[in-house]
Amino acid sequence: MNENPSAQDGVQAKFQRAEQRVGKVPFWTKFAQGFSALPGQHKEWAFNTLLLLYYSQVLGMSATLAAVVIAISLVFDAISDPMVGAFSDSFSSRLGRRHPLMLASIVPSCIAIFALFSPPQDLNNYYLAAWMLVCTVTLRVSFSFFAVPWGAIGAELSTDYQERTIVIAYRMLIGGLGGVLFIFFITGEVFPDSDQYPNGFLNPDNYPLFALIIAGLMGLWMAFSTLSTIDQIKFLPQPTGVIQRVSLGDMLARIHEAIKNENFRVLFVATMIAAVVIGTGQVFDSYMNAFFWGFGTSETRWFALSFLGMAFSLITVAPLQKQFEKRDIMLIAIIMISVLQVLKVSLRFAGWLPENGDPLLLQILVIHACVMGYCYFLVLMMFASMMADIGDDQELKNDLRQEGIFSGGIAFSGKVTTGFGLIFGGLLLDLVIVFPTGLQPGEVAQHVLIRMAIIDGIIMPALNVIPFVLLLKYKLNRAAVQNIQNQLNARQRSASAPN
Repeated sequence: MNENPSAQDGVQAKFQRAEQRVGKVPFWTKFAQGFSALPGQHKEWAFNTLLLLYYSQVLGMSATLAAVVIAISLVFDAISDPMVGAFSDSFSSRLGRRHPLMLASIVPSCIAIFALFSPPQDLNNYYLAAWMLVCTVTLRVSFSFFAVPWGAIGAELSTDYQERTIVIAYRMLIGGLGGVLFIFFITGEVFPDSDQYPNGFLNPDNYPLFALIIAGLMGLWMAFSTLSTIDQIKFLPQPTGVIQRVSLGDMLARIHEAIKNENFRVLFVATMIAAVVIGTGQVFDSYMNAFFWGFGTSETRWFALSFLGMAFSLITVAPLQKQFEKRDIMLIAIIMISVLQVLKVSLRFAGWLPENGDPLLLQILVIHACVMGYCYFLVLMMFASMMADIGDDQELKNDLRQEGIFSGGIAFSGKVTTGFGLIFGGLLLDLVIVFPTGLQPGEVAQHVLIRMAIIDGIIMPALNVIPFVLLLKYKLNRAAVQNIQNQLNARQRSASAPN
């Protein structure tokens, strides 16, 4: 006999909230939950901006070898994220399904990122690769136990179609502002330019301090956000009855159930492809800024003002969402990102941008970064909000609350940005662009820089046509989500009614 029959048969659903939320999510909860974005922001910036640059240009490792290490670590990510999601969906404790796992991830995550950016001196390439592999795998797996449950909590805090987007907007606002302040401090104080190193990111002496700072900040934000949202556990769906131990087979079966959801498949695959394009661009950014545009860290720090674009996206997302469907907002933003990427490089090739060293060039590219930031954050907000809607769709179809698995999809797609982006970036730099190691800005041949600019600014943006076409198949619009929630509410009332 089915131990968890459908509520259509008048049997209690498998998940219930101890208390039903009345009204909007409190400001403090949105604020505290928003701080959960900061550890990931710091980690992603370190991966996207510094990891490949540090191991190849500073430590002398082959970019191809670094890409292989990153590819191996990504395999562990591909396994750990959905498994952590499935485990957290079924976990039960007095602190709920999510919070204990988030607390357990803090120490190993901090140790791993500290070690990643402070390897022992004088290691040869293969020992250095082994060190990088152990650190990246440990960091990716341990951080999954924070990021995946955190994402699930964000989806579970509210059942309101628009309030879900507002919760996401808070964490992106705090994450973006905190990221800006972090970048300004790090680039100005930890990686200052010098006569010997015109770009401070190339100075090996700066990295031990950076490792200590980023590990400490990640631990602080992880602990604060986790402990500050414990009071919301009563409003989160919890399993009813006695929870049995979940076997590996059970977790794989639940992952399979999630994959069977067509809307999830479409959104997940589309955003992964977009993430690869974005991630490769982010890898190239550090090389393009240093070698193609001739910026030092004193100029690079101003690109953190892309936060202004992000802030503007938070202001406009509510009115946009009232007028357009979430999917359509994402489609328009993807088009804008592609056009803007092509435009920047094309204007330089056409001779319509100021020469390197002209202050006007930095101003133009910072404005460009702000508009790009606006579009990026619209995509991210819509993605996370659409994943929350898919959670309701899945409960209606299969009587399963799988926010953990869907959050694993979000976390994995984000890591694809750093993972496959770094892989492709490393391979392209070594095998196609043939970028030399150990050189300072101004010492790289012009034809090498042109190859890098063409790949970064023309070829990669063209790949965005793939996620655009895929997203046209996404079906959950406003009316569909409202209908799903009406059915779920009716099911809950039926399950709670006395016989």
